[in-house]
Amino acid sequence: MEAKKVAIVVLAAGNARRFGSDKLMADLDGVPLGVHAARALLSIPAAAHFAVCQPDAAIAPHYAELGYTCVENPNADLGLSASLHLAVAAAAKTQAQALLIALADMPFIAAAHIDALIAACEGEIIASSDGAQAMPPAIFPRATWPMLLDTQGDAGARHILSQARSFAAPSGSLRDIDTPDDLAASKSPPLGLDRSS
Repeated sequence: MEAKKVAIVVLAAGNARRFGSDKLMADLDGVPLGVHAARALLSIPAAAHFAVCQPDAAIAPHYAELGYTCVENPNADLGLSASLHLAVAAAAKTQAQALLIALADMPFIAAAHIDALIAACEGEIIASSDGAQAMPPAIFPRATWPMLLDTQGDAGARHILSQARSFAAPSGSLRDIDTPDDLAASKSPPLGLDRSS
């Protein structure tokens, strides 16, 4: 699939309970944590770039400055699925034929991997894989969007991705940041991983 037929969405409306503060605004190499993935995804010439954020989120202006269209999620307490529903609604207003979903707390996402996911998409859901499990970033062809609308709670699309085709990501690039300890361990990229790739 061509990138211009894909809508890219960064999910950034989580409550970060395990982190204890505004995780996405935490400093990582001089930049807010939540900006890293968004920057990498911005290099993809997609049909649209969206970011789903809580109302008045401190990270939202950073996404807007990058050129993202911010979608407010006032129901973040309902879990990840609420953000997925909003992502689908936003993408449905475009001509996109697929939706690429990424998480804002995965700062090592590689643009080259996203390019490969998009290129490999020919009508089936494709999830990233760290060698052990399927996870975001993942791409969903338009015909599969009703499956995302059927998700509930904080599990999000986990059950959908467990049955999807998987595509191996570069080692270490799918690490997410859930706790301050995770952040401390991520102050430098995993061995051999160029964050700008």
